[in-house]
Formats: sequence, structure tokens, C-alpha cells
Amino acid sequence: MISIEGLFRGDQNGTPTDPIDWDPLRETDALQEVGLLDCRVCPLTGRAGLLLDMRTALQYRTGNAALLVVRGLASFTWSEEPLERDLLSFVIMSSLPSEDRKTWRMELDLVPDGRLSIAGMAAEFHLLDAAGVPDAIPDYTERILSEVQEGLPRWDSECRVLQSATTRGT
Repeated sequence: MISIEGLFRGDQNGTPTDPIDWDPLRETDALQEVGLLDCRVCPLTGRAGLLLDMRTALQYRTGNAALLVVRGLASFTWSEEPLERDLLSFVIMSSLPSEDRKTWRMELDLVPDGRLSIAGMAAEFHLLDAAGVPDAIPDYTERILSEVQEGLPRWDSECRVLQSATTRGT
């Protein structure tokens, strides 16, 4: 087991896992209905990570969390319609990966009204089984973050990597 944070930092040291059946780094809309929980950008390492809730995913029957890591970060852009709120669950409705000679890019359209664009030299996707995460997603209605955190995968969650994909070597 490794923490999701450790996986983001690269502490796994290339432990082999099964290849992913539906590769979101290459397949359009592979991340439909996936919840976006958190984003992390580390300027020191040129890395960004997206922490995802996979319990509502259309294309994946295993795993309750996922981590998408972009290395050699070139850009990270978030936009949304400003809303007054305490908590709001963003769900991916469209995911569009693309790649040219030097850059991998992902465009995400989210509901209710968000857009995330991320690009870099390489990307990795890890489908995870995060320990202690219940089967049902929490109710966000009229609650604050500390009230729902126990029902969500977090950066400090211990996890087992079920499947992985990478853009390296393509």
C-alpha cells in the first residue's frame, strides 16, 4: 500500500501493475461521470495531479479512486461560473486527451459549469482501491468539507494500484 500523495510524488518506483482496459490518456470520454475531488500543482517538480472519485464512473467497474499525474507541466487552467457555495461536486462530462510530438493535453468539461485544461510532457493514470472509502458517495447538500471528507478518497489515503497507463514510450 502507498498513499495517494506518495504516488503523486513518484514514490512507487515503477512497480508494475495491470494495464488499464479503457485508457483515459488516449480514449475520448473515458472519464465520463467521474468526480473531480482535488487538484494539486507543484511548481518545484513541474507536476500536477488530479484526484478523482471513480465510484460513479461509466467506464470502470473496479476502483473507488484514481490519480492522473502530469509531469513536465506546461499549463494548468481552471475556469468555472462563480457560484456562492460551501461545497459543490464537479463531475466530468467530457474528457478529450490529445498529444503532439512534445506535449500531452487533457481538456475536461465538468458539470455544473467547469472546465479544466492541463498539459505537459507526459502523463500517468492510476486506478486505485483507496482504503476506508465507503461504496456510496457522500451527500454534499448543506454540509461542509470536514463533514464529507471521511466518505472521500484523500491525498493521505492509503491505496492499492489496480491498473495504470502512461504516455511514456508512445
